Amino acid sequence: MKIFIDSSLFLRLLLDEPGADEAEKILGNIEMNNVTGYTTPMVLEEVCFKIIYAEACSILDTKNIWRIRDALKHDKKLRDRCLEKVSFFNRYVLYLSNNSLRIVHIDLEDYLNAVEYMEKYGLLPADAIHIAVSKRLDIDTIATFDEDFQILNDIKVIP
Repeated sequence: MKIFIDSSLFLRLLLDEPGADEAEKILGNIEMNNVTGYTTPMVLEEVCFKIIYAEACSILDTKNIWRIRDALKHDKKLRDRCLEKVSFFNRYVLYLSNNSLRIVHIDLEDYLNAVEYMEKYGLLPADAIHIAVSKRLDIDTIATFDEDFQILNDIKVIP
């Protein structure tokens, strides 16, 4: 079985949010080579950004992205604390990629095909690109907690 792994799956597990148990089961199946997971550097970047944002929000007690951005630029201690979490995530991704997680490229055709999914389903660009990549790789299942994918009738959404 092949499944596309969306950022929300990683984030539920890493941030210990509701659904973490289901995320752990799916990622555990990748660890055990029971299924092959596919994701892109775009997904990994989104996870990285949200990890940094969540950690900085907690430390700085703000959700103001401009304040966080400025603090990350000028406060090495803050940056280092946030990047510890990113390093943990990166080690986990490397571990999974030594099992059955495949990190696949996004090409121009995926980007152009994504417009069709934006028009047809009202998806945002990143989500539409995930679908275009899945279609190119003949993947019919996406692991995500993002409800925007529920509208698709030819892609199974898990959990």
